[in-house]
Amino acid sequence: MTYHLSRNGQPTGTCSKEDAIARYARGEILPTDLVWCEGMANWTPASQVFGAATPPPAPAAAPSTATPPPAPQALPRPVMGDLGKPANNLVWAILTTLFCCLPAGVVAIVYAAQVDSKWTAGDRAGAESAAKNARMWSLISAGIGLVGGLAYAAFMIFAAAAASSAGAY
Repeated sequence: MTYHLSRNGQPTGTCSKEDAIARYARGEILPTDLVWCEGMANWTPASQVFGAATPPPAPAAAPSTATPPPAPQALPRPVMGDLGKPANNLVWAILTTLFCCLPAGVVAIVYAAQVDSKWTAGDRAGAESAAKNARMWSLISAGIGLVGGLAYAAFMIFAAAAASSAGAY
């Protein structure tokens, strides 16, 4: 028996009965997530289907080609250009921390570390936001490093010019 899962109006996948019960017991499937399988008339909250992680009653016989009804208040499916999980930008965050600006780079690393955990938890919007923030803070760190490096170079050039002109008199 295959269970179809939905969270916040978005389909989140399918799994076997045993896997669904185990995932519900581990908290990966939330009590408010919606569940549907063959024989069920409508999507039902996981808490009503799994209760205290006990198997649900066997549904009535249905044709094996049954497809789930659309999830209630389903949002549109991702468009064709959607690439899935956003890049976490962790490499850029680490490099800009080491070579550019430590404080802004650390903020970038914190956001980059949040991307994968939020994606795994099913928080697509949170993962995208964390990826965007990681990229932004990496760019801020790189910008501060670039401006600081240019200011240092200009200072050294002016200091060398001042030292050579002082020695000419």
